Amino acid sequence: MAPNYRTLWLSDVHLGTLSSRADELLQFIDAVDAERIYLVGDIVDLQRMKSKPCFPDLHLRVVTELARRAAAGTNIVFIPGNHDHEFRTIAGQEILGIPVQIEAVHERANGERLLVIHGDLLDGQIRQGTNLEKFGAAAYHVLTEADVLLNRWRRFLGHEYLSISAGIKRRLKGAQEYIRRFERVAADYARSRGFDGIVCGHIHRPNLRRIDGCLYANDGDWVEHGSALAETHDGGLQILRWQANRLTVDAAEETRWLAA
Repeated sequence: MAPNYRTLWLSDVHLGTLSSRADELLQFIDAVDAERIYLVGDIVDLQRMKSKPCFPDLHLRVVTELARRAAAGTNIVFIPGNHDHEFRTIAGQEILGIPVQIEAVHERANGERLLVIHGDLLDGQIRQGTNLEKFGAAAYHVLTEADVLLNRWRRFLGHEYLSISAGIKRRLKGAQEYIRRFERVAADYARSRGFDGIVCGHIHRPNLRRIDGCLYANDGDWVEHGSALAETHDGGLQILRWQANRLTVDAAEETRWLAA
């Protein structure tokens, strides 16, 4: 029987790109159930599709499954990100039966109020606009495309997914500093607006921790990590991953299970 959650957050699926792990996401969706699902931006990579159009059947099946669940009664909310920002123009309306919002407010079972945003609106407070960062963004696209080629061979050989880009980011001091800045700015932003915490995506780094008492939760992505954020019915928060064709709860050093 599939585990049932009170809430599920998914982001950075990047449908419409070769690097999207849509097949694994479909398996994940089939393996879990939730009363409410937040789609926290960059679900469809409209930005990338303008230069490299790509939307295979597996990607269409993800969209179809989400629409089916919405029609069946799952409360789904779509919050566009920077790669699908065009959908922000129809905020307040529905697409495939799923309401589109700029942001959302989620109340945990323990009463904590969480701001739910993609996270790109914080970029101006974090990025320095240097040539090094521009080079880093370009290099990241090259690395994710290399991931696709590598993992085609790994799958053929029966090995599980391995992300080159995620591994390099873990080892680069500059990337780690950027992630830390983002996490702190996100927590400060939520606190300044009177929230107990924030849920976001955008930086492709799942994490769950408190920063000066404010909850920071990032659901990760479906390019590098194959991860999601889940709330249990008693209010606990968990980072979920789909690894080797099975569901796991993240036990990474920085990740904590935050109970109600």
